[in-house]
Parts: sequence; structure tokens; C-alpha cells
Amino acid sequence: MGIRIVSTGVYVPERVVTNSESNHISPQINDDNLKLFVGAGERHICSVHETPTYMGIQAAKTAISNAKLDPQSIDTIICYTLIGDHEVPKDVYKIAAGIGCDGAMCWSIDTACATFLSQLNCADALVKNGKKRILLINSTNWVSRGFPDDNPLLPGDGAGAVLVEEILDGNLINCIEKSSAAQFDFIKLESAQLTGKSEYFEFSNSPRIIHRAISILPEIANEVLAKNNIKKDEVDWTITHQPGVPAILKWHELLEIPVEKNLNTFSLYGNMSAANIPVTLDHFLNNEKKIKSGDLVLMFTAGAGIHAAAALYRF
Repeated sequence: MGIRIVSTGVYVPERVVTNSESNHISPQINDDNLKLFVGAGERHICSVHETPTYMGIQAAKTAISNAKLDPQSIDTIICYTLIGDHEVPKDVYKIAAGIGCDGAMCWSIDTACATFLSQLNCADALVKNGKKRILLINSTNWVSRGFPDDNPLLPGDGAGAVLVEEILDGNLINCIEKSSAAQFDFIKLESAQLTGKSEYFEFSNSPRIIHRAISILPEIANEVLAKNNIKKDEVDWTITHQPGVPAILKWHELLEIPVEKNLNTFSLYGNMSAANIPVTLDHFLNNEKKIKSGDLVLMFTAGAGIHAAAALYRF
């Protein structure tokens, strides 16, 4: 047994900020290391009512509607809200109630920007253990809650949902995940509960840490390819984490896969953290429709910690 992707859903906030507008409110980046993380054309930013639970519910409802399924047929929900509405209990329970999935098993999983692939990995294991239909939700609101007004890195808010179900021969070929605490300080957000003040994301400007954070992704992507005896020219598409256009170019250079094979929505939405890959999947399955049946997609990403993940999926 394994999993297949049944449907996807997306919610992006109503407010759109273009790159030209951002340049008026954000300083230009002078640090050469941080220039890896720029290049968004525009992004969406949450208003007050667009909380992570609200966005997660909207994206999930769309995925369920696209699949034409009864919400009660979903037995598991795995959720990530970047800066959640609640510490205890987690937002996943409120989201489950909002989409009519009473009785579903609810998990909250957090590997930061890598969370979607961690969710996919868990879902594959769960169907091997008897689960039938699993909803994966990633809701990101870090612009509105985690950055000062003068941040230059052009992150974006929004949510993506992916519905998967069991299938005899699973489409997820393999997923590898690894953590490396040596890069713990690459990006961090201190606990406001602990410090007693408003906290914002901090990025390291250490060349050593940034170099390792960049190099770890091609390494784990190469590992998942080698483990499954798949040659690079067999890969139809790549979908990566999307912190910036220069970073995406660098990963493909190191990986020796043409960047023309990369699918991304960075120009539309900026860096959406864990929502990047599910939102990109939705876009290229339902809007531009570049991903076709039989295509082999290599997905790789990393989250703060640092946690790296790579997956091979056959559509």
C-alpha cells in the first residue's frame, strides 16, 4: 500500500503587495549572502481576519470540494500553522471542526519549511498501517506576525491543502529526511512567552551557516535519487522550497539538473514557508497544468533546525 494525491486546495490573502511597493517600505539587501533569498514579483499578506486557522479551513474546504468527497470520509488530518492562533490545544482541532471532520485523528507536525514533505512521509506510513484518507494542511502567516515592517526578504502568507488516499502501488516512491543541528541558528524565532516581548524572525548572516543551509538540499536530493536508482535525466520536474530565485538557481547548479525543470510560484507568492510546495503543486496541476500523468517529480526542501527532506513522486 501507499498514497496518491487526490486533490489540492489553496487560499491566499486578499491583500497583494508588489515588488515595487515592497521596495518603498523595505531596505535593499546589501549582504551578499542574503541576496540568495530575493526575487519575488509580488506576495500576499494576511489581514486581521485571515488567521492561520481561517486560511487552513478555506484551503482544506477547496481540496475536499475538488475531490467531491464527504469530509467525514477523511480519517486523519495533519496540520501545520507557522505562528498558530493557539499554543494549547493546537490549531488542527479548530480546523478539523471548521471543515466538518469530527472524529478524524488530528496531528500537528512541525519541521518548519520542510513540513509538507514530513506530512507526506507520515501519510505514506499511516496508510501502510490502515488509514485510508489523509488531509495535509500548511498555513503560513509569518509576514503578518513574524516580521517587522522593514523586512527585505519578501516572504508571503497563504495556505495549501493536499488530500491523499491509499492506493495499492503508492505514487510516493521514497522520502528521505535528515536533521543537522549545526545550522540551528540559520533562522530562528524566540518564544515571546519566554522573553515577554514581541519577537521577530532572525536570519544568520554567517557565510558558513548559509553555505551549509544551501548545500544540504542538493545532497539530500542526490541521496533520494541514488537510493532509488533514478538518473537525473529521468526527473521530469523539480519542486523546491522557494526562499528566493538565486537560491533555486544555485540548488539546480549544484544538483546538475536544468533549472528549466523547476516549477515554482515564487514570483506570485514569495516565500510561503511550508505552504510553498502544496501551493505550487496546485498551480501546476490545476492552473498551468504542466504536471501530467506519469511525470516524475523530485521535491526537496529544508526547514529551520535545520531539517532537510527530499521526495520522489510519480503522478
